[in-house]
Amino acid sequence: MSIAMPARGRTSGGGARRSGREGVLVVLAGLAISLGFNGQIVVRPGSAVLGGIGDPFLQIWEMAWQHRFLTGGGEFWTANMFFPAPDNFAFSDTLLGYLPLSLFGDGPTAAVVRYNIAYVLACALAFIGCYLLTRQLGGSWQASALAGVVFAWAPWRLAHASHLNILSTGGIALALFALARGHGFSFRHGLRPERARPWWALAGWLLATWQVTLGFTVGIPFVYLMGLVGLVIVVAGVVKRRELGRRVHLADGAGIVVFLVVTYLLTRPYLRVVDSYRFTRSVHDLELLSPPPEGLLTASNQTSVWRGTPFNMWHEGVLDHSWIGEPGAAEKLLFPGLVVLVLAVVGLVVSAWPVRVRAGLGIATAVLTIFSLGTTFFGGEFTYLLLWKYLPGWEALRTPGRLILWVSLLLALLAAGAVTRFGQLWAERSPTPPAWRKRLVAFLLLLPALGALLEGVPSQPRVTPPEIPPDLHQAFTQSREPMLVLPVSLSPDTFSEYTYLLWSTDGFPKLANGYSGNFPPQYEEIVAASKTFPDAHSIAVLQKYGIRKVVVLKAAGPSADVLKRPVDTLRLTRTESADLVTFTVH
Repeated sequence: MSIAMPARGRTSGGGARRSGREGVLVVLAGLAISLGFNGQIVVRPGSAVLGGIGDPFLQIWEMAWQHRFLTGGGEFWTANMFFPAPDNFAFSDTLLGYLPLSLFGDGPTAAVVRYNIAYVLACALAFIGCYLLTRQLGGSWQASALAGVVFAWAPWRLAHASHLNILSTGGIALALFALARGHGFSFRHGLRPERARPWWALAGWLLATWQVTLGFTVGIPFVYLMGLVGLVIVVAGVVKRRELGRRVHLADGAGIVVFLVVTYLLTRPYLRVVDSYRFTRSVHDLELLSPPPEGLLTASNQTSVWRGTPFNMWHEGVLDHSWIGEPGAAEKLLFPGLVVLVLAVVGLVVSAWPVRVRAGLGIATAVLTIFSLGTTFFGGEFTYLLLWKYLPGWEALRTPGRLILWVSLLLALLAAGAVTRFGQLWAERSPTPPAWRKRLVAFLLLLPALGALLEGVPSQPRVTPPEIPPDLHQAFTQSREPMLVLPVSLSPDTFSEYTYLLWSTDGFPKLANGYSGNFPPQYEEIVAASKTFPDAHSIAVLQKYGIRKVVVLKAAGPSADVLKRPVDTLRLTRTESADLVTFTVH
C-alpha cells in the first residue's frame, strides 16, 4: 500500500511508487531527526537517561515490569512496589503499548536501553504521523513537514522530557491519518467515497486502540475525540451509505468494537483502584497546576533557541514569572513555537483549506487554548471545570496545560494550510518555471519547517543511572520476602524511591517502597512509621503489613539517625555488610 496520494485523480503506478518513496523518506527523516536530537541516549543507550532522576526512572521500571510479567508470569496489575497494596500498577500510566520492546533483556541496563528505544521512536512517530495526516488532508510536502515538526518537537514538549507518556502521541496522528485515508477524506476535497479504503479505516481504529494502551493521561481526551470521530463516521455512513460501501462500514464496525473492548478492559483496573483507594483530584490540585496566561508565551529552559530570550524569561522579569519556582512549573510552559503561531494566524486568512475548515480550526484552537489555562481563566467555571465535573474519567486529569497538545495539532494544521497556499500561489503565477527556480521555491517553502525544527532543538539534562550497591543487588536477587528500603525519599536524588524502583528491576523483590501519581494508605502509614524506626510503633506497623525485613543504605545521609537508635529491647536482628544494615523483624 502506498502512503500518500496525489491531490486529484486515481493513483497511477508511477504515482504510487512516488508516494511510496515519499513515505519511506518521511520515516527515515523522522528517525534521523529523533536520533540526532536525542543523541545523548543514542550514544549511551544503556547508561544515559534524558529528563533527570524522577519520572523517567518510574517509566523505565514500568516497561521492565512488563518484561517481568512476560517472562515470569504472575499478577500483572499488582507489581513489586507499594507492598501490600493491590492493583498498584494502575496508579499511573502503564505504557503498555510498548510491550513488544519488553520481550528482551534483563536487569537495569536492559531496562534503560528499552526505555531509550521507546523514547526515540515516540518522537519519530509523532513527526511521521502528523506529516502523513497533513498530507492526506491536502497539504504540500513542505507544509506536512512543518506540521510534523511542530507536533513532534514544539518547545512546550521539551518541558516534558521526563514524561514519555506525554511524548508518545504518534498514534493520535497516525490513527487520524488512517481514518481519513480509509474514508477518502481531505480538507481540500471533503469526503470522496470513491477513494475509500476499508483496510485503512480498520487500521485507523487499531492505531487508536494502540494509542490508548500507552496511558490515559493523553488517552482520556483522545477517547472522547475518537467518540466524536466515530459519531461523524456513523452520520456520514447514514448519509452516504451506498457511496462508502459495505466493506468500509464493516471495517469501521470491527475497528470500533476492538477500540471499545480494549478501552473498557484497560479501564477496569483503574476503576478498581478508584473504588478501593478513593483517589481523587481536588479543585485545589487544578488551581496549583493551572497555567497562567503568560505560560502560553513561555518556553522551557531546555530549548536551545529560546533560552534567555523573552520567550523563555526564566530570568528576564518581563512578565510575572514567580510561578516558575512553584511545584509543577513544567506543566505551565505552553509555548508552541513562534513559527507555527505566526503561520497559523496567516492561515486563518490565506490558506489552501476552505473557509469553513479554517474557521472550525480557528474556533477549536481558541476554545482549547482557553481550556488549557484551567482555573486561571475566570476560575474555569465555564471552561475546564465543565469537562472535569461532567465528563467521566476527566476528573483524574489535574494538569489542564497538557491540552496544549491538541492546540499544537490545530495550529500545525492551520499553518500547513498557509504554506500549501503559498505554493499554490506561486504555481499559479509561474505555471512552467525553469528547474532551478522550482527547486529554489521548494526550498523557500521548506524554511518554515526548518525554522520550527530549530525552535525544537533540545538542551536537555542527562543523568547516568546510579549503580546498585553490590550488597543491595544481592538482597534484591536472593530475598523472596517483602522489604522496606531506607531512607525513604521522594526527592530526585541517588537514594530515592525512583532509584529503588530502577534497581528493583534486578530480581523484582517485593518492596514497600514505590512512586506514582497516587500513594496508597498502606504506603503512607509505613513511611510515617519509618521516620522513627527502629521503635515499637514502627515495628508494629511493619508487622501489620507483613514486612519482616528493613534494609538501610549506609551511604545515604539520612540513614545515620536510624543506625544510631538502640535495638536491644526490640524484637529485631541486626546484621551489617559493606553497603547495608539489615534489620529482620521477629
